Amino acid sequence: MSFCELHVHLYGCLTAEKLFEIGRNNPSPRWSIFTDLYEKVHGKHFDVLNFFDKYGDIQKFKELYFFNRRAPFIEFQSKFNLIIAFSVFDKNEISSVACDTLLEHFRQGIEHVEYRLMYSPRETKANYLEKTLAACEGLQKGEEKSGGKISGRMVVSLPRAGNYQENYHWLKEFMEQHNVIKKYLVGIDFCYIEEGFPPDEKRDFFQEVLKDNQAESSTTFSILYHVGESFADKTPFSAVRWILESAEYGAHRLGHCIALGVQPQNFFGKSIMETVSERTKQLRYELDHYESIREFGGYFSRNYLVSELDKLKHANPETQIEIKMDQQTINYLNTFQEFGMSHIQKFPSVIESCPTSNLYIGMIDDLPKHPLKRFVKNGLKVCVASDDPGIFDTTLQNEYELCKAIGLSENEIDRIKRNSFVYKSEYLSGRK
Repeated sequence: MSFCELHVHLYGCLTAEKLFEIGRNNPSPRWSIFTDLYEKVHGKHFDVLNFFDKYGDIQKFKELYFFNRRAPFIEFQSKFNLIIAFSVFDKNEISSVACDTLLEHFRQGIEHVEYRLMYSPRETKANYLEKTLAACEGLQKGEEKSGGKISGRMVVSLPRAGNYQENYHWLKEFMEQHNVIKKYLVGIDFCYIEEGFPPDEKRDFFQEVLKDNQAESSTTFSILYHVGESFADKTPFSAVRWILESAEYGAHRLGHCIALGVQPQNFFGKSIMETVSERTKQLRYELDHYESIREFGGYFSRNYLVSELDKLKHANPETQIEIKMDQQTINYLNTFQEFGMSHIQKFPSVIESCPTSNLYIGMIDDLPKHPLKRFVKNGLKVCVASDDPGIFDTTLQNEYELCKAIGLSENEIDRIKRNSFVYKSEYLSGRK
């Protein structure tokens, strides 16, 4: 059976060998992008003097580049910043990377791939066009070299803050002006750090995109949204709500959604801080859905939720409050997750599950506890993806092998593979 890859970042596909070559050929690597965060994360100075001589042994370079242990998102970002530092990121490089990566995926037996590409928030409109055009032309060239046996599509990752609305309008304009962009550009994505960027900020924008999709079906965009992957700024209750709200607001596919299916016991004994504003939103959401939540098990009493909400009425919205995760709270989290997995099925949203990525960045204890098992058990729409296979030293095929260790049956795995082709951006957004 062939494969469909729906959650992969183009430059995150770079092998250690390819990235080393790009860096060595770059006359001016932007070292500070890598070293500043590396030194912050690891607490020690990184000497770049004679870097390419020191790391000429590719195994040594792999030790620096690969992210293959459980650690917070910021440590993963310090690895990804090596890609940013080494890349020239001009039209020639982007086109070459897109073409070569698509052909590599073809060699791996993949039939369809959607690549995500993120630009600097400071990019001009002219640069946006040049780079988008280069990526689409690279995918076109890769398809031709494969004899048409693989299709590649592009998704632009917009900044969670800043000019994402303007960037979206640029992309719509580019599609009208350039047929190659109209064919290959199929979606917009929000990724990178999610803390501090609640999905309710994007509600009106999501509605605008969905309205545009209905108005012009030949230039539709899927809305892809990383959520529930990293949630250090809030409780897992609020993280689950963020996932549900993203689905309610119309996101077509949701990246990771770890909070929705992670084992509640992982949080036992912890004290978690979140703002009064976040806590208030969560309490109101629970009260609005109270009867539905109670259908899935024991939960806080309605009087308790009303009382907690009343206490916060006059508090500073930015004040941090502490939530203690005792055993009763853990049990209630399980109830809220079960409600969430039922509620999300009312919406078309598909969850993109990335086993290796979740194991490391999501710091899942071990594979049998991976959220994907609960997602499948509860009948959620899911696809399996590799996220950043270059950094994680993995392939999509390997991710499906890990599904067996997670506890999925062969039939369940085959069903996910087949359904992935139905969850392509063009299908979900109604493109014609």
